[in-house]
Amino acid sequence: MACIFFSSQPFFSIGINSLKKHKLHHQYYCCAKIGPGSNNFENRITSSFSYKNSVGVPLNELPWASFDQYIEDKGRVIQAIFAEKSTSKQINEEEWRVKMNPMQVLFVRCQPIIHITARCISKAQDYPHETPRHITKLLEVQITRCVFEDLHADYMPLGLNINAKGALYLERNGRHNLMKNQFNITLSFVVPLLLKWVPQNVLQNILQSVLKNYVEDICNKGISIRLLADYNAFKRNMLKKKA
Repeated sequence: MACIFFSSQPFFSIGINSLKKHKLHHQYYCCAKIGPGSNNFENRITSSFSYKNSVGVPLNELPWASFDQYIEDKGRVIQAIFAEKSTSKQINEEEWRVKMNPMQVLFVRCQPIIHITARCISKAQDYPHETPRHITKLLEVQITRCVFEDLHADYMPLGLNINAKGALYLERNGRHNLMKNQFNITLSFVVPLLLKWVPQNVLQNILQSVLKNYVEDICNKGISIRLLADYNAFKRNMLKKKA
């Protein structure tokens, strides 16, 4: 089993002016395990991963454009978090289908599609246990399904099991507000037989790298850059309406 702890200051490109004056609070923990599979899968190789991520970004809230009001538009928030090449489609009031950025493992390339449920919560008794009870509102998201429509059947990960939940909210402390995101994910799957020729330690490192990049893009750039920029656009639009 291999565990990786990433430092509290994530990497961002130098040219991002919006983050130069802000200190980013970030914790990221990743575990990966590869081992023999069960007899049900002909002793194939199984792989499992777990992540815990917590990010806090300084946010300037305006009275006429509150963060609580912003996260009520769940579809907008979901679209802002994911990269530009991703597309989202609303299925019903609380569920979205998101076509993610392409990912590649060795010579296998695919574009995962995830199903996300999202709901706003304002009752403290319904908050996740790690969320402070004085928070006025949070957006809870959960990944309920992941499919690979464009992946050949020979390379399809079998027995894919994913459990991912996140909470997004604003922690107000006078003039020092932090937009916070808590995200936990565990997933496991059986490695396709056509990839069994790859040494386990090599395959493990490759899978770790691919999934780490995905998590960093969603939890770091998605929350700290894209979502923050979209909230600023929301404030400007509300200011125009107010004028």
